[in-house]
Amino acid sequence: MIEYGCLCRYFNPYKEEIAFAKRNSFSFVQLWYENKGLILHKNDKPFLRTIKSYSFPTIIHALLDINDFEKSIRPLLKIIKELKHKEVIIHPICQIQKVFHPNEKLNNVLQKTAKFFKGITVYLENNPKPDSFFHEEQEIEYIFKKNPQMEFLLDIAHAKNYEQMKNLIKIKYPKILHVSDRKFSVEHEHLPIGVGDINFRYIFNKLLKGFQGKIIFELLNDEDIILAKRKINDIIKYAR
Repeated sequence: MIEYGCLCRYFNPYKEEIAFAKRNSFSFVQLWYENKGLILHKNDKPFLRTIKSYSFPTIIHALLDINDFEKSIRPLLKIIKELKHKEVIIHPICQIQKVFHPNEKLNNVLQKTAKFFKGITVYLENNPKPDSFFHEEQEIEYIFKKNPQMEFLLDIAHAKNYEQMKNLIKIKYPKILHVSDRKFSVEHEHLPIGVGDINFRYIFNKLLKGFQGKIIFELLNDEDIILAKRKINDIIKYAR
């Protein structure tokens, strides 16, 4: 069964985001978390009380720099437990300070994370090329061999081409997808479906035919999100 999710956009009040998700038959929303904590509309503080008051399913997307990882995982875990989540997305980056062997450091911090996050499924997201970290096949294979209990979130727009998507899927079949479009001449962008060069019919008819999991649309405009859901749902139905 496929579950569709959308972003909880920080520039709108939380009640409006939940109303939008319900109105358009989304199963959950993705919350944004950085090293400093949850990112929501300023008028929704305290954030956790606001989120819990709506009783709508959520998943946290944690953008964590490996230089700050150990400092961030404890407060992140506290939030996860308070929201009674059993899953979390970790998008590892390396921007605060350059690291000579970033994948080895990522493995070290993930090993420590696994000890804390018992009973919680961690999904790791592939990076776009500009981050030059956790992007290439050999890097991602290394991390999942060391951490087989963790799952894969494939950001389709972060893959450099179809061949790499195919290789990544072989390394670890994704259970969550981030879906947006991009032009292949641009290394990192998130465009509405149909505006870029990605052939989603090919992806869902060939590379990910029979996919069952979560699909999250990383788009900001209402119309783009609604249209993306309709297009991708039609493509998947046709593939079946």
